[in-house]
Amino acid sequence: MNSTTKSPEATERARVHYNSENARNLYEVIIGSDTLNLGLYEDDPDRSIAEGMHKTTEWMAEHVLNLNSDFRALDLGSGYGPAARHLAGKYGCYVTCLNISEEQNQINQELNRQRGLDHLIEIVPGNFKELPFDDTSFDLAWSQDALFHTDDPDQVIAEAYRVLKPGGQLMLMDILQADDCPDGALQDALQRVNIHHPRLASFQSYQSQAKALGFETLEVIDKSEQLLIHYSKLEQALIKNYQQLSQKCTPEFLDSSQNGLAAWVKSAEAGLFKWGLFHFRRPE
Repeated sequence: MNSTTKSPEATERARVHYNSENARNLYEVIIGSDTLNLGLYEDDPDRSIAEGMHKTTEWMAEHVLNLNSDFRALDLGSGYGPAARHLAGKYGCYVTCLNISEEQNQINQELNRQRGLDHLIEIVPGNFKELPFDDTSFDLAWSQDALFHTDDPDQVIAEAYRVLKPGGQLMLMDILQADDCPDGALQDALQRVNIHHPRLASFQSYQSQAKALGFETLEVIDKSEQLLIHYSKLEQALIKNYQQLSQKCTPEFLDSSQNGLAAWVKSAEAGLFKWGLFHFRRPE
């Protein structure tokens, strides 16, 4: 990624967005889940947004090699913690959640207590460009649709490499832009989630950075067609629930969200947005 704005501003924008009561109410009404990542619908187009999101988490975990209760996992940009609860609940992993939003971290902690998983999940506030962990601390670094908020994804990948043990895996899914996407073409869409840096990462840039760091590439899977389906569902859900949302969100936020989702759908239809899985491993 070529960016000239690698600064704390992108981190603060993400924190402000996810601490926002407007954003929390929007997600609660149109999703109704503790999950904010994109969903998979290829085997069931009628799957709800919440079910599609959970399906993605399940699918990602199934791709981790030899995942078991001995794993120590790090969730980068953990949000409300649904992936951590899945990894801890199904596989018995000990998971560290790294997340910038105080609001999300508080809810994450409460949900972990409610589901009896707080002994397996810790929550660390922080920025994934500067991980507060020792070298070679984790067996798995995991991130779901979070790194697109950073203006320096190369640094995040470098930090993930640093904290992974030899043989440790990076399981990354992210919202991307097409390699040939013009600068600024996604501006209207990205402002919906308070992102203002000029470019996102791409399939090429993530693979190039991983190779430069010394990662082995285990698999790269393009799921871009699902991104269009997901954001079309979100747009339809907002329109359907507009009256209810108007009681919970400010008019300015709601109009911005509606226009932003329309821009996401339009950009996805034009092939400018991409979405995919990257599975890398630090050599033994």
